[in-house]
Amino acid sequence: MAEREVFDRNILEKIKTHDATLVGIRHCRQFAVCIPLLETDKGYELLFEVRSAKIDRQPGDICFPGGMVERGETPKEAAVRETCEELLVGESCLELLGKMDTLVEDGGMVLHTFAAVLKDYRGTYGEDEVENVFTVPLCELLEMEPERYYVTEHTVPDENFPFDRIRSGRAYPWRKKREEMLFYLWQDKVIWGITAKLLEAFLEVCR
Repeated sequence: MAEREVFDRNILEKIKTHDATLVGIRHCRQFAVCIPLLETDKGYELLFEVRSAKIDRQPGDICFPGGMVERGETPKEAAVRETCEELLVGESCLELLGKMDTLVEDGGMVLHTFAAVLKDYRGTYGEDEVENVFTVPLCELLEMEPERYYVTEHTVPDENFPFDRIRSGRAYPWRKKREEMLFYLWQDKVIWGITAKLLEAFLEVCR
């Protein structure tokens, strides 16, 4: 068999057996979050955290337990580790139900989401990262319709961008990105931003 034919066959085999992933994911910051469900007499409730005022990033915002995927671990392992660290529970307290949808954000951020039943939880949390926790009945969340607002983002190339290599140069008509922002309002709590996007996707699965 000719060398070129062998090369071509190898290429086709690689294409056929490729395990599809996200383009550029190696250069993305990957995060994993857990959506914890607590079983109560009135049905399941979702647990949320209020981020501590001590932390630099998004202090006071409402989120699900989670954090960055560290080198050498899978997103599922990261979701379990972060949840256990933030809620001060052991892995045996988490019954993973499955992987939910993945959110890809501009700026190279990928968020993997997992759902789990949280068992024997006593309301504990690590005060370095969490200010407090609260739960919302799943049945109430399923009846909610979030408020929807929009923000527009503009593309601003760096000063050293090679405008001479593209048609129209500095007058190139960059597209403006119009992004939807969701707000779930429950009692005095405001769930918005990325957490609201993940919540909406999870509720669609439940429906």
